[in-house]
Amino acid sequence: MTRTPGHDDDRYPLAPPADTPTLEADAAGAPQGALGRVRTFESFKHRDFTLFFSGALLSNVGSWMQMTALGWLVYNLTGKSSAFGTVNFLSGAPVFFLIIFTGALADHVDRRKLLIATQIVLMAQAAAFGALASLGHVTIAWVYGLSLLGGIASAFMAPAWQAMTPDLVPKKTLMNAIALNAAQFNAARLIGPMAAAAVIAIFGRNQSDGITEVFYVNAASFLFVIWALVIIRPKQHGATKGPREKPVQMLLAGLKYAAEHRRVRMHLLTMVFISVFGMPFSTLLPAIAVQTLHVSSTGYSVLMAANGLGALAGALGVASLSGTVRREAIVRFGITVLALGGFALSVSRSTLLTAAILTVMGAAFLACVSSVNTNLQTAVPPELRARVMSLFVLAFMGMMPFGALLFGWLGDLIGPSYAVTAGAVVLLAYSLVLLARPSLLCEAGEERC
Repeated sequence: MTRTPGHDDDRYPLAPPADTPTLEADAAGAPQGALGRVRTFESFKHRDFTLFFSGALLSNVGSWMQMTALGWLVYNLTGKSSAFGTVNFLSGAPVFFLIIFTGALADHVDRRKLLIATQIVLMAQAAAFGALASLGHVTIAWVYGLSLLGGIASAFMAPAWQAMTPDLVPKKTLMNAIALNAAQFNAARLIGPMAAAAVIAIFGRNQSDGITEVFYVNAASFLFVIWALVIIRPKQHGATKGPREKPVQMLLAGLKYAAEHRRVRMHLLTMVFISVFGMPFSTLLPAIAVQTLHVSSTGYSVLMAANGLGALAGALGVASLSGTVRREAIVRFGITVLALGGFALSVSRSTLLTAAILTVMGAAFLACVSSVNTNLQTAVPPELRARVMSLFVLAFMGMMPFGALLFGWLGDLIGPSYAVTAGAVVLLAYSLVLLARPSLLCEAGEERC
């Protein structure tokens, strides 16, 4: 019978196994001393990773196109920032409620097949949005219902997706692969909004028509990642091959591991603060674009793209960092920059300045998230990876909808700019705690990590 992790359990040790990259390894995945062999795009030597990366990039471009169009559509349907907050809540709430179960599932089934199934569901969701819009039947109720469906699919997808990367590359390349995956996601954040604006401009006689085409393009984009998942053959590590764990043990193993390791616990708490208080601007951006900056859907798309550009730059920067840079320091200072960016965003009345601020915030956000992700992936035993990474998804995607709901409501109550300021105040206070006590992000007893 497999035991749950504990301090007296040698199955899940307090430190990573000897052949696992340590937290001091550089961003490209090589231990210190091997920097001469490090290359930013090293992971592309591996065929399955390259296929997975390419399919995910094309699919994510479509997803960001849909997110951009959906935000604009919802605001035009309702005129309330809280409505888009509700959409984000419905898209993310299933992650919050289901992620512990789906994380355990991803440690015990073929992740590749699970991901194929979720991509088919998300493709159907996008096609349904397009059909409703083209027939003139799209309503806020339909938007809410389909957003909930997509959220349920994402709850099953997220832990399997996070745990898939180590199945595609050797351990020495893992950190580079994680950073490159972050880069492709944020390249999509850059390309998607601009592509959405182009589709709306080219195909739409009016904004509604153009948004319809965006949904269909997103549906088609899922074909690429499904194709990639069909042909790759990942070497899944950590899947249970012996006797099955008891259901309660299986579900609680990741929670117990996180509770017993301060480094893991504090990295997860940090993601909660970033998700809830550092990301309200994404929910409030449609209202800021209309009420404060007085721009059109094209201007809004440019602002979204600027944030994606910063995140892409941050991802590539993290992928190229040397082993002398402490990732915990990146987290501490990145959160501070993100908080200060929120203050600047709340007072900006210039579209150009707002785009520049969003670029910096995107870089800071990505540097934090990528560093937290890498630290967790490399600290956790392979047989627990999906379950602990499901907690990362919970702290990131699962908490974000609650922040979206809260700050969407707050934006209607006091205005979007003041709502962004409120989030920045809380995030800055947390960042000051981490700056004052840097050992909080280390294992208990360590002064530096």
